[in-house]
Amino acid sequence: MTGMTLKTIMAAALSAAMTLPAVAQEGEDPASDIGDVGALYPAEGAELTYDICTACHSEMIVAQQGQTREGWDELLQWMVEEQGMEPLFEDEREIVLDYLSTHYNTDRPHFPQ
Repeated sequence: MTGMTLKTIMAAALSAAMTLPAVAQEGEDPASDIGDVGALYPAEGAELTYDICTACHSEMIVAQQGQTREGWDELLQWMVEEQGMEPLFEDEREIVLDYLSTHYNTDRPHFPQ
């Protein structure tokens, strides 16, 4: 290293890395592009679920549950009928139910540790 300090090398490497296009690596999880979803598992449907659920309560309340799809559907209906939640559009409801029944089902694969 002729006259280059570690600081100079690091700055050059960082500068070079910032100019490279963002390309998904083979095997990279596409869920890494999911926005802020707090404690929820980052996957398709997480952002919509987060936005809807955290309008009234913490995402941890969602993450601690373990419901079947039918259980989640009944819970959403109860929130509309008893808690004043606005009804979801059918396409949004399906996305949320798909997400919840996949990641927060009775097996609780993403239960917060």
